[in-house]
Amino acid sequence: MMHGDCSIRVNGLGFTPAQVAECVQRKGLLSFELELSASHLCGCSACASSPQAVLSLDEIRALFDQAIELGAQRCILVDTDTTPPSHLTQLIDDLGRRSVQVELFTNGQRIHSESANFLHDRNVAVVLNEDEPADVRILLQAGYGTPDGPRLAVRLPITRENIDDLPHRWREARSRGIEPWAQIMSAGDGIAEAVSPQRAKALFEELARIDREEFGHLWELPPSLTGRSCKRHLFAAHVTPCGTIFACVGVTIPLGSIRTESLQKIFDESEVLENIRAFDQKVKEPCRTCSKTADCYGCRGSAYQLTGDYLAGDQLCWKADGMRIPTLPITVKGLIPHGPSMRMVDRLVQVGERRARLEFLVTKDSPFVDADGRLDETAYIEMIAQSFAASHGFHMSPEELANHRGLLLGAKDLVVSGSAHVGDRLIVHLRKVARFGDFGVVEGSIFHDDGALVAAGEIKIWRPSDDAAKALHT
Repeated sequence: MMHGDCSIRVNGLGFTPAQVAECVQRKGLLSFELELSASHLCGCSACASSPQAVLSLDEIRALFDQAIELGAQRCILVDTDTTPPSHLTQLIDDLGRRSVQVELFTNGQRIHSESANFLHDRNVAVVLNEDEPADVRILLQAGYGTPDGPRLAVRLPITRENIDDLPHRWREARSRGIEPWAQIMSAGDGIAEAVSPQRAKALFEELARIDREEFGHLWELPPSLTGRSCKRHLFAAHVTPCGTIFACVGVTIPLGSIRTESLQKIFDESEVLENIRAFDQKVKEPCRTCSKTADCYGCRGSAYQLTGDYLAGDQLCWKADGMRIPTLPITVKGLIPHGPSMRMVDRLVQVGERRARLEFLVTKDSPFVDADGRLDETAYIEMIAQSFAASHGFHMSPEELANHRGLLLGAKDLVVSGSAHVGDRLIVHLRKVARFGDFGVVEGSIFHDDGALVAAGEIKIWRPSDDAAKALHT
């Protein structure tokens, strides 16, 4: 994952449940993160294969205005410590003029007396990366770490190697007026193996005891939740240096780009955000039936990075310890009503923002295969339709999936560029183009596994609303 505000703040995020609920209702923002870069080209996961130019100052200011229109009250600037100082100070002053609270995530290597005083005078909260420690004395001398000063915090990554030392570092930070923020590191963040759920639970129980008995801090959320609880997706967003929007720093599914569409449009039309806003109905087991779901639904970033599914159960939570949590790719059985002989897709490989990728192995027992082992061209339309049904069903609740219905209304602009035969593995790339009530338009492209295009076209589908589908089912 990228560095950002994925730390666990034991004292909450500064927004009340009522504010968060209102934000969800209006599909807005309370906070957003902007990842800065000193390079002229962005290297985020959305543009890694074709790096895009980073946002200009004017583009960033336009982003600020759009975020404020959506209700943003806080901006988190994620500094690389190579961002030009004049660039950073201009952004902080621009946000201050807009009455937006600023938090600066930094390694702190460039902080000196002048910059510390600048940050203090503008009431900028500073969050330091503990794994690249700065000389915090400069910030403390500027007035940080006092009851009346801006907040100074430190991110404490939790790994199998350092977990035994965490209580000591927690105490050390508290004793200096620095707020410790803990982060359980997932495998893959340069970490070979994540901390076990039960060991993490014991750590948070110990940290809660230290805060309660030694520093008089009572946690807003109890230790049974704090280790994994995060609801940032309900009121925040992450912006990469090139302007790509993610739901959070861990759910690295591009929702859109502020260069091509407005932030309002992205928030109104994002399927990912729509599903996350309905987490209490959409999140999967074991989070779905957990007694704590009203207050916690695990870490969505961790779930996505480990399973490919941002609605999956959080397998690093101690309440899920030992439970089997499916990971992509998965079979489409159960996602579509077709029996084995009529299935034109086998596995769902990837699901993104109104996009999906699926696989199909052409077998000789398919009714669409002729005597020469060639797949009939009419199968490509059915393949696109079933791909839509499977990818759409993937994020349905069990109740919704039981009533999963749809109808293929027609096809348009089908172009067949190749052929497929028994033994060929085909890859389907799907994109949901538009939705008008119960009707939708979907594009599909079918490739051989070597990348050669076989067919592409557009279909129109009818999918009844949940109430209508339930009535049809009964």
